[in-house]
Amino acid sequence: MVIKLKQYISRAAGAEVLPLMAAALVLLPGWLAGAEGMAPRREGTVILTDGTALSGTVLLTPGSNFSMTLLNPGENVAANKGFNQIRKFNVDVVKEMTFTPYKETYDRHFVFENEASDKKIFAGEPYPLSELQCTVVFNNGEEFTGVLTSIVVYLKEKDPDTGMIIKNSKHTLAFKARGEPGEKHSDLIYVKRIRMLDEGTQIEKSLGVELLAIDPGSVSDLKAVTQKSLTTVPVKAGAGNKQIEVQSTLGENIFLAARIGDRYVAGWPAEGAKPTELFKSIETEMQKKEDYYNERKLLGILPSADGRQVLSLLSLRRRVPADSATYRGGRFEFDTDGKKMEFFRLSIWRWSRDPETGSIALADRVSFYRVRVDDKADTPPAGICPDLWPIVKEDGKILVGKKKEVNP
Repeated sequence: MVIKLKQYISRAAGAEVLPLMAAALVLLPGWLAGAEGMAPRREGTVILTDGTALSGTVLLTPGSNFSMTLLNPGENVAANKGFNQIRKFNVDVVKEMTFTPYKETYDRHFVFENEASDKKIFAGEPYPLSELQCTVVFNNGEEFTGVLTSIVVYLKEKDPDTGMIIKNSKHTLAFKARGEPGEKHSDLIYVKRIRMLDEGTQIEKSLGVELLAIDPGSVSDLKAVTQKSLTTVPVKAGAGNKQIEVQSTLGENIFLAARIGDRYVAGWPAEGAKPTELFKSIETEMQKKEDYYNERKLLGILPSADGRQVLSLLSLRRRVPADSATYRGGRFEFDTDGKKMEFFRLSIWRWSRDPETGSIALADRVSFYRVRVDDKADTPPAGICPDLWPIVKEDGKILVGKKKEVNP
């Protein structure tokens, strides 16, 4: 997204105070419990490229998170040929964020010669365009670099002597900054750094995982997804899955998935698979969606206590349509021999729901697995695994399942 310089930073002294209450998704053993709460907020300093430093309370719109496409270590954006992993996080786990240009160019305004022509007619002086990458240092010392999806950060500016709020300002963090014709890159004004002044939420770099209700040796290919931000995180396992560790959860609890034989399963409460009215309504909405994965099966749901958010576990399969030569429902992927590829996924979709009207909208999605399937092969079996539930974060560890009693 290209942001005009005049619109890039808005510091209107008369801005309305932001609404601070929002529904938050809080996962407890068993069902998801909804909780009304404040958007995460920190005391920090926003530093602009012109040297301006503004201090106060930093926060995002309630319900919003930063979303950043990570780059491989040692790569910059220009060298990164494709997507890596997307991380989502909020201000509570951030120590500092730094924005630096990875590509600086000049462009000019143009119009096409006429409606039927591709010829461009340029006018005016060139204007500077900077493409930005973001480096985030988290409270646990981890550091990620990537491209941040454009988002607005709000700052309640405070008087340094009295600590009183003097005005509210907002600052757009974008992956492109554009100046005016005749300006240079050194004239661009955008957020260069956000430095937090308080400690924030203390988070672990990694968490040990203990399987209490299932033989660790009976599962393989473990995968983990964070419960709030729905982000895939690394899993390290050794000694027959008796030494399991998840990394970079940024303070969140996880969902856990595994292979048991040829079956793909995820930790999920058994009651979530019951065909309740809510289950059926989610199933109906799921089937309505136009999606690359055109064969879908709902395996389980997990609603918040207030009913405003519902997580759903799905088995997804890409079936190449018989009329694939004219199919327009989504692009195909091809193997090296030119054969159209089909894929299976075990995924979580998050839905936003209005409890009063019952209207439902897809809000987010993430996948545990993406597996190549031969077009003549059956879809891999998938389901829930109550023995991988509940998943409780306790004393720096993640305990999975209910410990089975042993009769003397």
